[in-house]
Amino acid sequence: MLTRLRPGVRWFSFTRGVLSGHNKWSTIKHDKMKNDAEKNKVINKFANQITLAVKSGGSGDPGMNIRLASAIELANKNNVPKKVVENAVNRGLGVGNGKAASEFCTYEGIGPGGVAFVVESLTDNKNRAIALVRSAFNKIGGSMTPTLYFFERKGYLVVESDQLTTEDEVLEKVLEVDGVEDIKLVEEEDNERTTPERAIPDSANTSPNKFDIVTEVTMNNKVANSFKELGFKIHEMGLEYVPNPDTIVEVTDEEVRQKIEKLVNTLDELDDVTSVYTNLKD
Repeated sequence: MLTRLRPGVRWFSFTRGVLSGHNKWSTIKHDKMKNDAEKNKVINKFANQITLAVKSGGSGDPGMNIRLASAIELANKNNVPKKVVENAVNRGLGVGNGKAASEFCTYEGIGPGGVAFVVESLTDNKNRAIALVRSAFNKIGGSMTPTLYFFERKGYLVVESDQLTTEDEVLEKVLEVDGVEDIKLVEEEDNERTTPERAIPDSANTSPNKFDIVTEVTMNNKVANSFKELGFKIHEMGLEYVPNPDTIVEVTDEEVRQKIEKLVNTLDELDDVTSVYTNLKD
């Protein structure tokens, strides 16, 4: 299973404490603090994706950086404040309020059941980031160890067409586009394919004409521009780690799967973490 995580999506069960008494405002305030903290995590994940798009695309102009344009569009749809977007762009450029230097970091580890993890982060403090990631692995019985050889680096696009409805139709239209490795129609249930960008499902964009495009890493931006010129709408794009087919791990023990899920959730909740990938079979 490839897990590109949606920032901040969590189901909570709030249980009123036995000793909460009659102080209703205290309870409301406590729940509001939890909700506000969760909302801030979602916003921070979007901000990281915008900064990531600026750094990888080499430009803070959405008109010149298609990945940035996609990241900002998703942030706007999820009500990320304009000031946060501006600061995230500045952070990527290293200017203004975003002048603190941010670095890409990749961490590798083995979790419960021998499942391999790759964790990507964007951080202004590498010592803090690696300490928090290591702590997450240690608490769940995992360890940080090389695992990148379990995965391949790929580019991806999620595009939409108003006219085309099958992979063959898309393939026929984009035959001249170099760098495309695979095309797959996104079924409705596949909307759960989790990405850093896709934090809150967009009910207005559940078109059956969405396609998942796998690209060569170095051709990702060029392919995106080609699809845009051909009339496709770009919903999201980026780079990811895809597990090699012969290294995918199947875990049937429910207790082990719960531990893996707990580790994924713990890593995803770290502010600096942008993506988490595993080789766990669905």
